[in-house]
Amino acid sequence: MSRVKHDGARANEQTDTTPRARERYLARLRETPGREKLQRAFDLSARVRGAVMAELERSMPLATKDELAVAFLRRLYGDELADKFAARRRAR
Repeated sequence: MSRVKHDGARANEQTDTTPRARERYLARLRETPGREKLQRAFDLSARVRGAVMAELERSMPLATKDELAVAFLRRLYGDELADKFAARRRAR
């Protein structure tokens, strides 16, 4: 599996949007109540987790639940957390 390095430096750039459209988007975002923003974030996070898990299950059809969990953690949170989880599971 290849990994794409991302340092976050360009995370706020919108290169496919005109300045006027970007300003309208930001204005609407500012007007959105905090509770709605939080719910959208939770919903998006759940969809991303579901999509990642579905892709892992497709690409690793013979994997155990623990192997899928380690792959999931590695994909979303990095090697350090995945390795710690795997070590704890092996110690059980």
